[in-house]
Amino acid sequence: MTFDMIKKAAVLMAALFFLTACSKNIGEKKHITLNGKNSEVSALVTYFTASNKTLKLESGKPFLLFFTSTTCGACAEAVPYINYFDEKYADKLEVIGIMNGDLGLDKGFELLSAKNINFRVISEIKSVDYFSRAVGGIYGTPVFYIYDKDGVLKKKFLGLTPQSILEEGIKDII
Repeated sequence: MTFDMIKKAAVLMAALFFLTACSKNIGEKKHITLNGKNSEVSALVTYFTASNKTLKLESGKPFLLFFTSTTCGACAEAVPYINYFDEKYADKLEVIGIMNGDLGLDKGFELLSAKNINFRVISEIKSVDYFSRAVGGIYGTPVFYIYDKDGVLKKKFLGLTPQSILEEGIKDII
């Protein structure tokens, strides 16, 4: 990892800390994401409402959450078609990987590269815990959640799910 990337990550984390501390929106959470396609660090803002169990993105787009772990073989088999969804539906759908096991920036980018992961991934422990709680708990991987633009859960798939089944669920919400 270059000094520039470390500097960018430090600035982003400081900005996220400042914004989180000054946030007036209850349920608003900012997450650091790693992008495997271009090795960038970015932010993702979510809004969770416990009373009606909605989880929205600041972008207002429908989204796919892909819960994975660093050692999951079935998850690795799903990566190529999750990459495909991220590319094919980029203007209509957010694809977010939630990876258990925070490795830090250097190791995180190495893992994304080694596993050919191109979509955005969240691995920071507090954010992984936030998403796990928001969906009611994660007890194994892979798990896929498809949310509409209003933050309503539309589909949930446990275990390795065929690409065609996931794509049908995606097409239903975009």
